[in-house]
Amino acid sequence: MTVPKDRNNPERQMQGSGTDERVEAKTELNIAILTTSRHTRRSVAEICARYAVIIFSKSYCPHSARAKSILLDKYSIVPAPYVVELDQHLLGQPLQALLAANTGRRTVPNILVSGRSIGGGDDVVALDEKDELASTFKKLGGQWVQEGLTLFDQGNLLGEALRVASTRVGNARFEPWRRTTRDFHSTKESDRLPLRNFDPFERPTARRHRQFSLGHSTAHAVKMRYIHSEERLPIPENVKIHIRSRVVTVEGPRGKLVKDLSHIAVTFGRPEKDVISIEMHHGARKGIATLRTVRTIINNLIIGVTKGFKYKMRYVYAHFPINVNIEKNAETGLYDVEIRNFLGEKYVRRITAQPGVEIITSPNVKDELQLSGNSLENVSQSAADIQQICRVRNKDIRKVGFPLKIDDDGETVANHSPPVP
Repeated sequence: MTVPKDRNNPERQMQGSGTDERVEAKTELNIAILTTSRHTRRSVAEICARYAVIIFSKSYCPHSARAKSILLDKYSIVPAPYVVELDQHLLGQPLQALLAANTGRRTVPNILVSGRSIGGGDDVVALDEKDELASTFKKLGGQWVQEGLTLFDQGNLLGEALRVASTRVGNARFEPWRRTTRDFHSTKESDRLPLRNFDPFERPTARRHRQFSLGHSTAHAVKMRYIHSEERLPIPENVKIHIRSRVVTVEGPRGKLVKDLSHIAVTFGRPEKDVISIEMHHGARKGIATLRTVRTIINNLIIGVTKGFKYKMRYVYAHFPINVNIEKNAETGLYDVEIRNFLGEKYVRRITAQPGVEIITSPNVKDELQLSGNSLENVSQSAADIQQICRVRNKDIRKVGFPLKIDDDGETVANHSPPVP
């Protein structure tokens, strides 16, 4: 319906009032978002200004527990490091997002020394094993850390450390975080710090500010979360697996494969010598589904370095014979495939295989290609590239079919080791 451009028209006044309400609601939402960002930045700035060493962790994370055990038990740091449990903090998610933007590290734990990150739990363990943790702290902290921060092994001057553990900043008294034998992740004492008492505010969400005719806001949908989920994978005797910062390296008789899984929020462990565990805490349904995916990916890496993978492809023709030439590039070491006389065309189709993939013509079967390699992803992708480049367009696929199709996929190469259970 067309509304006349009359300012006195009641219908136009109703439309204008609705638009003004939407603009005001959007403005309030933007102000709330800016307020959240300011609270987060002010919180990080105040914490960094008062403490030399800050540990951003989560109470249920085993890597955070390991880093805190090293920094709080093995070393005595004066003043004691300040621990921020992001899962219990009022600004937990905004703090983690701000740390990811400033330090480039999305996961926990994240250890800051004078406002600069030294990494996570694996980095602290590596520095501790090399006896470079104290020197790294002094190097990053500069003069302030060298004067106000002293590191010494457990047992040396322990009484002095406990005696000067409490510090005074201005008129307020701050007690450092201390581990209790009853609860490793207890933060009751650190909750007393004034830094944790922020002004209350509501997180801005469009659903929360939406009003209905009944006069109440809509309730958030509650997602069911699993407290702890785990998948286990046995490791063969002739295979070595190294995992650091969620980058998995697998070595076996056929070579080495590396897979970066840092984008998946899972935790790896070694409950037994020949078993690795993939765990997730407080995961939703989609998050739990990734556990089996990660287990399958690592299992494919193990099969690749022990037995390998082989794909077989057949090229089928009725009148025009398909000519396939395979050459290995001397500079890159990759295989190049040329397909000629496809459906009688003069156009030459070319593809380059993925790294680590070997392509040969079958010695026993006519018109067959064999693709083999250690990485299942690279072998299958190379076979898919060949099939895709020969796809027939604007024809009935029931009659033409696939001139180059995958005949057998996922077959393992010669058995170099016992099968993986």
